[in-house]
Amino acid sequence: MNLPDLVLEIESVADMDIARAAAIGRAYDADPELRPRRVGGDPARTRVDGTLEELILRSGLPIDWLTVRVNTRQDFEGGAIQLREGRGGYMGWPGDGGAMEFTLIPHQVTHDVLRSWADAEPDRLGRVADLFVRLCDAMDACYGAATLLPRQRTLPPIDIGIGQVGWLNCFGPAFVERTPGLLTTGCPTTRLANGGVVIRIADAPWNIDDEARRPVADVLEPGALITAWGNASPRGVSVPSYEDHMAFSPGTQEMPWVKGEAKRARDDAERRRVRRHAAARKRRLAAAEGVAPDVVERDAEWSTSFDVDDWRSFGRRVMRRLGGDLAGRMGTALVEEIATAEVQSEESVAVTTDVGPVEVRWFIDDTDTVDVYFFGPRAMPALIDAVHARWSDD
Repeated sequence: MNLPDLVLEIESVADMDIARAAAIGRAYDADPELRPRRVGGDPARTRVDGTLEELILRSGLPIDWLTVRVNTRQDFEGGAIQLREGRGGYMGWPGDGGAMEFTLIPHQVTHDVLRSWADAEPDRLGRVADLFVRLCDAMDACYGAATLLPRQRTLPPIDIGIGQVGWLNCFGPAFVERTPGLLTTGCPTTRLANGGVVIRIADAPWNIDDEARRPVADVLEPGALITAWGNASPRGVSVPSYEDHMAFSPGTQEMPWVKGEAKRARDDAERRRVRRHAAARKRRLAAAEGVAPDVVERDAEWSTSFDVDDWRSFGRRVMRRLGGDLAGRMGTALVEEIATAEVQSEESVAVTTDVGPVEVRWFIDDTDTVDVYFFGPRAMPALIDAVHARWSDD
């Protein structure tokens, strides 16, 4: 099987939303022959029957697709589209002292091209170059290149350096500000909407040598081109940092791990809530086994709202004061069951207390607040008021 000879790789730290993702679809739709025919997992199974824009809008973010344009017994041509909400993805690891350190993973589109296809008609390389420019514009690209396969990886983390000068090269506005010589290499250039530039160093990508790469290589800062990790400069020294790229791109300046770690903390808290709620409910039901309270006469009501932690404090006191079924394990478990109940849930339980049958009802309006209601005999509100007054004074 003939494998691709040329790969387009484009990266972006734009504040990605579904509108920008759809624009990437339109960049492909402008030349349907170059558009992927299938997208999805490994293998890509979802057919692109309409436009890629429509499929992206239906799928929503995040998108983590392999793409296939050609897949026959003789030829294969694929790629990938990786887009996340916000500035991209991230990777974290424990640093010195145990504190977490993070690095950004930009959005990326890759697209492979077979030489046999590109050489079959005289306009095809030009169309590939046009697709590259459209994708760079749609993505608000910070960097990209079109290079031959096999090759040293073109795109190391782009806040560290550049793997090599390609046939096509996209330098975002942070590169242009830092290295204005990129606009005067003498090579054919296309300015991008974001202020960056695409540089084409040769008519065709197949026989490029160091001499053809020299006009671009010579204007880059020393250390920008890396041939091995051992000679890489620290992040943001020889090339712009991710923060430099983000400064030229409208939208949030929040790094994705800030939102991601906050979401992970919320997810962890939710898992703990579910476990605690299930355990408290199980304890309450076990304590209530065999207990059959009398019918509650709703002669009086006492109700109010509490912050969750305040409810735990007050609830323990009022359960002990009401006594009866609530004086022991059932009351303790009920307090925690209410405190950990799911948002928008509403439940009640009937119990026997020292003042008679009481219904305890609760409604959870949001994650931090509980609404609690007590229904029962006329003597009940004064008793609970007394507990509440002493609790408020403490």
